[in-house]
Amino acid sequence: MCTTGALRLSDGSYLLFKNKDFGRERFEDRLDVSEEAFGVAGTSTWDREDCSADVFSGYSIGANRHGLLCADSNVREEPSGGANYDLLTEVALLEGRDVGSAIRAVESAVRDGPYWCANLVLIDQQAIAGLEVRGSDISVELYDERHTRTNHHISFGATELDQDTTTSALRLRSSSSRLADAEGVEDVFDLLSSHDDGETGICSHSRFPTVYSYILHWRVDQTHIFVSKGSPCSPVSQRKLLLPIGRAWSSPAEETFRSLYPSGSAFLPAS
Repeated sequence: MCTTGALRLSDGSYLLFKNKDFGRERFEDRLDVSEEAFGVAGTSTWDREDCSADVFSGYSIGANRHGLLCADSNVREEPSGGANYDLLTEVALLEGRDVGSAIRAVESAVRDGPYWCANLVLIDQQAIAGLEVRGSDISVELYDERHTRTNHHISFGATELDQDTTTSALRLRSSSSRLADAEGVEDVFDLLSSHDDGETGICSHSRFPTVYSYILHWRVDQTHIFVSKGSPCSPVSQRKLLLPIGRAWSSPAEETFRSLYPSGSAFLPAS
């Protein structure tokens, strides 16, 4: 279960955020880093306690050299023969230059689908989009300054088959309320570490605890990541790192980035 969202700031910069809620209390991110894009590897086995059988594919959150940011959140692993929705976040970031071209790339992939049900949030210098994916169907909504999603569909509607029928609506209400008043990075930190509905808050201490928290901040052709390992209300470690993509990429810069990233698996293959 995850809470995601995007926010445009008054200075022209913008943010994308995500809490990664998982089926176990500890997890080690794997990364895909190149001159073109950065992505935290998606995990289709996120709800399993046994990490030995983890299957990685696609991106769960990431950014590309053009300033496009994208993150996703699970709704339900249906249809049974569908592909992991994290692959669509990877498609958006590797094939898109902006929100519009990323949407077209995702639409093309979904036509060749199907994919598991999910929400995607995208932001660039001009637009914010919320995408709902349901098998081979897609719904797109555009927003101006801010938008947030959790683990149910809004346009397609929530169902009793969704994998979170307990906390998703509560987290969406809380995230929407906090995001409406947010003006900067610190406000988003507060949002991601909040417990408005107790242990099932945006910072989750329930059956699916928050294991990583991310804020991507684009500003003047460079993107920083604020990454917290562990519960964001009391993280094991926090880092602010410049993403080594675009003009910032080099082999030494990538190696330094991986060495500073809070994960014991930062040098392992992303998939």
